[in-house]
Amino acid sequence: MEISQTADKDAPRMIVETPVDSEYCSARQNLQAHLKQHGFRLDSQHGGELPQALSVEVLGMAFEDFEHDRGNAATLWEFHPAIVSLH
Repeated sequence: MEISQTADKDAPRMIVETPVDSEYCSARQNLQAHLKQHGFRLDSQHGGELPQALSVEVLGMAFEDFEHDRGNAATLWEFHPAIVSLH
């Protein structure tokens, strides 16, 4: 996922990754369930942009990774592994 402080598509952002490793399955399933409550399906076949921004809290290790080019909002920073809580 990509997160930013504002809902602006050009806002600076960070990448949030939750690995597919078994120790993160419950965090991934929790995130998917919360997104589903907002009418959004996130799995290996579905994704994309949320129709509206959601407030989240993220717990994870921040590190500099390779550039993820997303137009004006390219970022080198990621949280990985991460646990995400939606509000």
